[in-house]
Amino acid sequence: MDDLECHLKENVVRAAEEAASTLASSIHPEQCIKVLCPIIQTADYPINLAAIKMQTKVIERISKESLHQLLQDIIPGLLQGYDNTESSVRKASVFCLVAIYSVIGEELKPHLAQLTGSKVCVLLQTGIHRMKGASLEIDN
Repeated sequence: MDDLECHLKENVVRAAEEAASTLASSIHPEQCIKVLCPIIQTADYPINLAAIKMQTKVIERISKESLHQLLQDIIPGLLQGYDNTESSVRKASVFCLVAIYSVIGEELKPHLAQLTGSKVCVLLQTGIHRMKGASLEIDN
């Protein structure tokens, strides 16, 4: 019975993530981020995890100018998520920061000043691996 319950939960989580991804791609990016930021900053796991993943999808399609205007709203929740006790929330926060970096580049660095050197290192390594993976996918 436990295996069946676990499988059902996985299917529900997968369906919820797909629905959130669809929603993130259909709502105006700026509006979506303004709704997600307070959720990311105040909700507990697993709600904050879902919101961070959704925000990552939105950031992948937002303009550089719009993202700059929203950084002050976005960054605090992601830095908070980077310190979360749940490893999946930390990982999602790192991926979202990498998505931001891929849009605005080095201009993200001043917003990361409160991170320790090791956390910045992890962030950079993750970004490098993700970007290499993306270039490998393009090459194939």
